[in-house]
Amino acid sequence: MTSAAALGYLRHALPPDGGPVSAGLLLGPVEGRAEALAAAGVDRAAWREARARWAGEADRITRAMSRLDTGADLAGVTVSVKDTLDVAGMPTTLGHATHRHHPAADAPAVARVRALGLAVAGKAYATELNIGPPGDVLNPVFPQLSPAGSSTGSAVSVAAGVCDYALATDVLGSARWPAANCGVVGLRTTWRADGLAGGLPVSPTQDAVALMARTVGDLRLLWRRGPVAGGAPTAVPHARPPRVATVANTAGCAPVLAEAQARAVAALAELGVPHVRTELPPWMWRARADAWELCGVDVSEVVREVEDRLSLRISPVARASLAPEPAPGRRAELLAAQQRFRRSLAALLDREGIDVLLMPVGPTPPKRVAERAGKPTLPKPGDADYADRLGYTPVASFAGLPALVLPAAVDPDHGPLAVQLVGRPREEARLLALGADLERLLATRGELAARVARTLREAR
Repeated sequence: MTSAAALGYLRHALPPDGGPVSAGLLLGPVEGRAEALAAAGVDRAAWREARARWAGEADRITRAMSRLDTGADLAGVTVSVKDTLDVAGMPTTLGHATHRHHPAADAPAVARVRALGLAVAGKAYATELNIGPPGDVLNPVFPQLSPAGSSTGSAVSVAAGVCDYALATDVLGSARWPAANCGVVGLRTTWRADGLAGGLPVSPTQDAVALMARTVGDLRLLWRRGPVAGGAPTAVPHARPPRVATVANTAGCAPVLAEAQARAVAALAELGVPHVRTELPPWMWRARADAWELCGVDVSEVVREVEDRLSLRISPVARASLAPEPAPGRRAELLAAQQRFRRSLAALLDREGIDVLLMPVGPTPPKRVAERAGKPTLPKPGDADYADRLGYTPVASFAGLPALVLPAAVDPDHGPLAVQLVGRPREEARLLALGADLERLLATRGELAARVARTLREAR
């Protein structure tokens, strides 16, 4: 579908049960919405009613939410919260079939988004304890493709227009993979030791707050309102454009991903952004396996504690992700390797004058539903697809760096093809500014929204 055809479709598409508000508005950005509604002659009451109908029907079709709050102010700006983070008055399930915790207070990250004026639309589906498969949640952009996980419902809720933003978590791509597969924008924020208070961190030295939106512009709008992830962003002004480096280690990725990245590089050139190439030393590239191993060790410990304290048991498919008992001292070795990686990557960026790393999220395009069905989340060295599933997302996670994922192309056979921008600590604002410029030139949003509208319309 061409961009022009996509925009034409959106102008005439209606919500699944009809109504005066077009899908173009319901799946459009937050930025500029007030002006768009005024131009369309839609008042606040009509907008609230249309959004409530759309959100309910979109959630029914996609199963993005474990709980949709029908009492939320849908006329305003809305956010879904991953069901591993506490929201006062709503049960936290941790993605488990029977567990229910009823928190009295919001997680700090939830309290911060409320303070910025966002209405919590409900709890987004999360895979079981962050390690189960994506379940039966539907990818509304390409229904034949897996929406990925563990922040599965977070990405789907944003893509399908159930809400405007999603507050999620990212360990080794838990938010970036779903964002990439569902054609939305995902931001992993800089790692903070206290970042996931009021939630379930499965790998404490890698887990970070994540945000999703349909456009980079919307994420940038939110980020400007205040410190969504806690702490203060870097106050150092940048008088020059960032220096971006593609990572030579990813040269073996699938041709369609290489082409998508080439589009991003061409956009950088058009923007006048300096672009170079770099290569991580072999030991640093291999450290992606250390990141997954550390996560596996941490997850096994978390699951044991959860099962003991909460008297629940996880499903066999989630249990398949658990690592065997590590050798004595192995976790300490992995933590030492992580600190070495962080120092070495920072030194490489300084030495080569690099501000942003550009790479795909992984070596292959999004997987089909059947390829991921029933498979554990964490890769293990003996898996036939281990090299593929290591992905490229661990680079940011192991280093504790922020990373932004955005769609660079849409392929009719392979789905959304994302690129990933990895920045320096606390430089999310710089990533978002660069991402917004790239988004404008890559121009994928119209086609992605049209595909969602068509999926929901055909599922009526």
